[in-house]
Amino acid sequence: MNILVLNRFPVDLVPYDAWFGPGNTTVLLTRPGTADRAGAGYAEIVEVDGYSDSPLVEYHAHRLHARYGFDRVVAYSEWDLLRAARLREAWGVPGQSVESAVAYRDKLVMKELLSAAGVAVAPFAAVDHVGSLLAFVDRQGLPLIVKPRRGASSVGVTAVRDEESLRAFLASCDDLAGDRLAHLMVETLVPNEMFNVDGLVLDGRVHLCWPSSTTSALGFQDGQCLVAATLDHDDPDRARLTELVEQAVRALPTPPTTAFHAEVFKLPDGSLLLNEIGSRMGGAYVQDQLVHSFGVDPLRAQSAWLVGGDPPRLPDRPVTSSGYALIPPAPGRLVRAPRTCPLPGITLFEVAVPDGTVVTEARSSVDSLAAFVAVGAGRAEVLDTLWRAVEWFTAECEFEAGEPHEAEEKEA
Repeated sequence: MNILVLNRFPVDLVPYDAWFGPGNTTVLLTRPGTADRAGAGYAEIVEVDGYSDSPLVEYHAHRLHARYGFDRVVAYSEWDLLRAARLREAWGVPGQSVESAVAYRDKLVMKELLSAAGVAVAPFAAVDHVGSLLAFVDRQGLPLIVKPRRGASSVGVTAVRDEESLRAFLASCDDLAGDRLAHLMVETLVPNEMFNVDGLVLDGRVHLCWPSSTTSALGFQDGQCLVAATLDHDDPDRARLTELVEQAVRALPTPPTTAFHAEVFKLPDGSLLLNEIGSRMGGAYVQDQLVHSFGVDPLRAQSAWLVGGDPPRLPDRPVTSSGYALIPPAPGRLVRAPRTCPLPGITLFEVAVPDGTVVTEARSSVDSLAAFVAVGAGRAEVLDTLWRAVEWFTAECEFEAGEPHEAEEKEA
């Protein structure tokens, strides 16, 4: 089998050549700096400057297909799903279609399909110009959320809470200026407790679907940590969270093989709303969570299934509880930070930048200065460990003012 991979991740986290194994020809289209760290099992590696936004990615893909005649196109990043779907349809290759990729990438299309299927979502509307936003305000009132229809990691998401913040948003929103369509959407901002639900579909069947509690995905805008932990099996919300997300998977044109990552809101009255769902593995440290709790790496499982492997044998509940914490960067210079964590229960501790680096505030929910992964006997123990780790790191760090510089973003 000849396989084209569109890759954005650090290659040590995604050893496609090992996952696909001998007997398959694997070609990698990726970001600069990957080839030196990649294994020896690739037939060809093509690095593209400005990979994230460059049309040359698809240009090179078509030229490579003329030589290799690809049987499969693999893309595990949110930002590559539509690229990969367009290539599959152009070449007649099986996998996620453009229709499916749009339904999972375009939040307006997603909400329209979910609502039509009876999946509970917050009131929403397209925002192509200022008039459509003001019409929504007249119908639904404030507060509200404005977001890019095809964004990710809460980049560009704005909470508009009152008339003053509405005027400030309009004064600063370039997307609503001029004659072009803004390609935004708006929805009612509801008070909520937030959950993530992560899972895996193989050959059209859900093999894994499990929720985690999480703090707000917009908390980074106020310098708050992102903290998540798997729910216990006997948690009273677990079953209905799972049921809602499986309903969403059935409502959308879900590809036969995919990981998925959903966000669900629990309202003060106890009801649930589906916020968003992606046909890919969750970002931040969801991969580590699933490995610790269920013994499965969703990307590896998808890759093995692609080349004829057996489905993973999964427990019906987590074998251990796990979770992660991201400490967002704040403006200033990191004078000194610890590089090892002495706390029990911490299985991973990473600091994104070396001592002396000057950083800006976070731009997305997965931007981090430091990150922890923890395991424990239950959700409460994991959360206690993570918050103690955050407190320890904050006390051990030394900061001073400095010039802005971007901190690292964790995608996989």
